[in-house]
Amino acid sequence: MTTKDASAPVRLIRAGAFWECKHADATVEIREGTEGKAPKVRTKAFASAALAQAFASKQIRAQVAKGYLAPSLVFERVPWKEVAGRVRVAGNGERPEDLVLVHRGALVVPHDLALDFRDGLLAPRSAEDPPIVGVLVEGDLTIAGALLNYEDDFGPFLHVTGSLVATAVATGGSQIRVDGDLRTGELIGVYNHGCVDVGGTLTARIVASEHTVDAGVLDAVRYTGWGATCYRSDHGRIDLDEPYEVAGVFAKAVLKGESVDLGKARRLAAAGTSILRPELLSVRAAFRKLVAKKLEAPETVKRLALTMKDLRSLPPELFAFTRLETLDLTHNNLRTLPEELGRLTALRELKLRGNGLQRLPESIGALTELRVLDLEANCIVELPASLERCVNLRSVNLRNNPYSYVRASFGSWRAYQAMSEVPEVLTRLPRLEKLCFDDTLVRRMPVRAFASPALEPIEYEDTLLLDVDRTLHPQVAAPDPAKARRWAVAHIRFWFDHEHIETSRFFDAERGTYDFADVRALLAIVLDILVPAAAPYDEAIATFATECAEIARRLRWAPEGDAHMRALFTDLRAALTELAHVPPVLRDGVHAIFSSHAS
Repeated sequence: MTTKDASAPVRLIRAGAFWECKHADATVEIREGTEGKAPKVRTKAFASAALAQAFASKQIRAQVAKGYLAPSLVFERVPWKEVAGRVRVAGNGERPEDLVLVHRGALVVPHDLALDFRDGLLAPRSAEDPPIVGVLVEGDLTIAGALLNYEDDFGPFLHVTGSLVATAVATGGSQIRVDGDLRTGELIGVYNHGCVDVGGTLTARIVASEHTVDAGVLDAVRYTGWGATCYRSDHGRIDLDEPYEVAGVFAKAVLKGESVDLGKARRLAAAGTSILRPELLSVRAAFRKLVAKKLEAPETVKRLALTMKDLRSLPPELFAFTRLETLDLTHNNLRTLPEELGRLTALRELKLRGNGLQRLPESIGALTELRVLDLEANCIVELPASLERCVNLRSVNLRNNPYSYVRASFGSWRAYQAMSEVPEVLTRLPRLEKLCFDDTLVRRMPVRAFASPALEPIEYEDTLLLDVDRTLHPQVAAPDPAKARRWAVAHIRFWFDHEHIETSRFFDAERGTYDFADVRALLAIVLDILVPAAAPYDEAIATFATECAEIARRLRWAPEGDAHMRALFTDLRAALTELAHVPPVLRDGVHAIFSSHAS
């Protein structure tokens, strides 16, 4: 998008002075002066029409920044109290006498449009005038430059009842509402006090915003700030299988570690400089580009790392590297792995930490050279029997399973599963040296002795183990019941808390109906963890009391919060009667807590 058609001059005015810019082909002519006097004329030639256009755009932006505006920008100044019923934006505490600029009909702005209090378009006519708190365009708005706002905490609003077109939208605290469509190149939202609300389709190359952006349909790559992964939304459908790292989307000038400096991005947008790479590269596309040359001789590649890519599935090109010895997939979103993993028969180290994995493929048994298997911080339910064919496996790390994002992994508490016994297949590994299952819900050791004579003392700090046959398993130290009790009780704080039990999890606001099935499942899970490890249960009951009080307090913040709280605890109290295996002392103690909030 260009600032103005090359054959038409851009004329700006300010307090009796005028400034005019016209470019044709590779020449720019600037005329300026005051009305009634001969203008000062400057002409500059360039090597190309593109350079002339860039120069003209820069000069226009500089004059607008000085307070010059197009004479076509004619607005009525209307008190807020007269338009409040027509403006559909979040309020900034507007007062009845505050002014709103109103334009009826379609409006074309031949330059940037800045929304800042007492500046430029919103400058008062005198010091005594009330502030101008926003702009209402009753029709379509076309901005040949960028829509800008530099005030991050607050900002004048813009409500367009038609559609909006701009080269860029780069705002802070302004509340922007477009009833129709919004089409732009880059939409940048700095800080989290602003809002962009589009009734129709929002089309952009990038939507990079820390504040709220809502649209009927979104067509853009979306970045939500704070180092988040980017995803493409195509006609409102988010493609979670094709993530983008910020380095694959944004120009180096705005990158700040793993995040994007949105303040700098706004400044560059205001200067007409793109904040994006010429070509946006998804994680998969970047991987294909990275390995393109390596694929000419895949047998020479020994190590690959795809860490922190937010991958939900693996690029198929990965399995061409059949001579890989180390594969690092740490911190992605892999819930399962494909059977093609078995093609990597030369693997010695497989690092899968922090994925939410629930199971491994049966083909893992083909990895007979595997030495290290790191499964820390996942949600492993079981290990495949085929693992016993990994006869060279030395180290298995099952620490912190299930991990804290357990609900995100399973999708609901109703689908939750957990490993309660150290997998028997591990006892069949002849060269196993290190085994760790710290921070797990393991209750039992296998009934078979470990085959490996080289096995070191097994690490199992923070589990639910209460008894071990040390004749069968001399590598396991005698359990400490007090530690097991503390670990069991800790899961009340981990899971039965206000973050996992909030109104949106059990109340459908549109239908006005309750569904407590998932919360009931969570209660059953937590009680199962407590029995019998948390006996004699006084500490567990006290912790339930603390967490339920906080849940109730948070629920009361929401509209109709008291009603939601009573409905929740009434249902949970009824659910207790169905859990016959819970010891009476624990059931009665929790029942009393639920009853106090239900009533």
